[in-house]
Amino acid sequence: MATGNLASRLHLLIDRCVRQYPEREVSSPTKETEKDLLLSLSQVLREIQSGEETVVDHDETADTLYGPESKEYLCLERLVADLVGLLGMKNVHIKHLAGNILVEVSESLVESGSQWDEFIRLLCECLRLAVIYSFPIPAVSSETGFGIPDLRFLGSDVLKCKLEKASWSTVSDIFRILRNILKRLSLEENEELLDVYLESVNSTLAKVPWCRVDTVFSHQRQSGTLGSTANCEEATVFLGNFVQFLCSMVQQVHVVEDSDDFEPSHLILQKTIELVPDLLRWCQPNLESQSGSCMSRYLGHKLLVLMIRLTDKSNIKCTILLSWLQYLQRDSQGFLQHTLTKFKPVQDNCLEGSPFFVSLSDKEVNETHSNHLHRLSVFLFLRCSFTLLYSSRHTDKQCEFDCRKKAMAEMFKWIERQIPGNTFSDHRIYSKKSVEFSASFVRLFMHEDDLLFKVLLQLLSVPLHRQELPNVEWGSLEDEEQITLFRLSTLFNPVTLFCIFLSELHYDHQVLLDYLISKDIGASCAEYLLRCLRAVCDSWTLFVEFPFEGSTNASSPKRRKVLPETSEVEQNWRLHPQAFEDAKDCLLSLQNSVVKLHQKKLFPYNPEALLRRLSRFQELCLSP
Repeated sequence: MATGNLASRLHLLIDRCVRQYPEREVSSPTKETEKDLLLSLSQVLREIQSGEETVVDHDETADTLYGPESKEYLCLERLVADLVGLLGMKNVHIKHLAGNILVEVSESLVESGSQWDEFIRLLCECLRLAVIYSFPIPAVSSETGFGIPDLRFLGSDVLKCKLEKASWSTVSDIFRILRNILKRLSLEENEELLDVYLESVNSTLAKVPWCRVDTVFSHQRQSGTLGSTANCEEATVFLGNFVQFLCSMVQQVHVVEDSDDFEPSHLILQKTIELVPDLLRWCQPNLESQSGSCMSRYLGHKLLVLMIRLTDKSNIKCTILLSWLQYLQRDSQGFLQHTLTKFKPVQDNCLEGSPFFVSLSDKEVNETHSNHLHRLSVFLFLRCSFTLLYSSRHTDKQCEFDCRKKAMAEMFKWIERQIPGNTFSDHRIYSKKSVEFSASFVRLFMHEDDLLFKVLLQLLSVPLHRQELPNVEWGSLEDEEQITLFRLSTLFNPVTLFCIFLSELHYDHQVLLDYLISKDIGASCAEYLLRCLRAVCDSWTLFVEFPFEGSTNASSPKRRKVLPETSEVEQNWRLHPQAFEDAKDCLLSLQNSVVKLHQKKLFPYNPEALLRRLSRFQELCLSP
């Protein structure tokens, strides 16, 4: 597609396609009309993708009246209006084609270097208008401002004309189109274009009357329905597309340290954080009434992913983190109510993520999805908790709320469900239970490598406390806090978790090597190994003696014996009584493989820091 007068050329293509069908035929089309329109739209899509130049009759009168630049903008506005207008049709194929054409128009404008910022702002304006027209809430009072605004101030007449009959479905489609444009944009690696996109979306989300949406969903929660079944389905699809769009957008945001808080990346993150409480409230009826359904699991998954990504990208206020913690404990489909001891050792023939996964029974599929949501829930819970418990901003007077104590209370409740406090009465039983918990915890995350290393790195922030039970009385907040911190340090001891991690890999150094050279998780795995090897070298005795039970005589040089009544976890480890020898062979074999690859310049990054830690580990292994 030639760059000169590109908007005019694109508009001509689409105008020829749409204008041949009267408005009534588009709103209530016959089968024949739908077929013809599909063929015409397919032809338009092919022509735009091919880049062939379309001859445009130069309109000198329009140039005189509007000027060349204004004329190009009007063409762009009509183009967007015509295509967005087709999103109101019931035929899903027509809607899909119209959306794909808008994505291709965006791509053509990006390549031409002209009018793309105007295009994205027009599309965002369509989103705002579609929301307003899709939620026709009667006026409540002049004080609240929740009523229908004066339509004279809604914006462009060209866009309003096409969006007056917008529905939930129209809003969903626009979110889908904006997400597809963002996916294309991410391939361009153009920060300026991304900033324009984020700025436009942020401005639009700030202008959308979310109170209207909230009123509709509040009515749904009170009455248990949105009216017709079709409306319920459209509302659920709207939520799915909206949350999916926000997830994709947050993922693409790149925040630079010490950057301005008013930059588009910061602004869109803050706006998304503000929307999370509304989203949780709107989605909750679906999560409750459709427990176990595909849409219920999808919404639960996306909400958790959104919150996790926001914690990755932004420094979230402690009060918001606390509210998320309370949501996870109270709702989140009850995953934090589950104990972790049900998780068995990882099997080599796991089908999760395999093409053969579809051959599993519905029960097995549901269980796998539930485990995934369980992982996300636990990870988000720990991330929010640890940020509140161990972040320096909660140890000074800057926080006007006592969020740390509240987070400590939430953590205490969760740990109590995992290992009841009465196990403290017998140190041997508690030690056994804590190791069982740690093993089950690692197994929960072993199926998802990216989450596995995220959670293992997160747990390294837990400070170690003295390895003995605190002699305190139950009842006071201070005692509860002391006990919670002690239990965290034992349940998430980095050396213990590292030993279990190696055991779950069956001490296969090739798996570790695959992790290290992985494009997606290589950096995370390298960081985890570096930090764990330091902890191992600093706590050498614990590493050498794991997983043997403690003896009554601390000065005894003998290895400690396993309890006669062993749990399932310890029975599995009994197959590897030489746990230290297996771990040592695994890590030294890894060292040898990394050295060889590095010498041949085949290792994807500089592993010298890791090799220094492994050399220190080797020295300790050889020492008497």
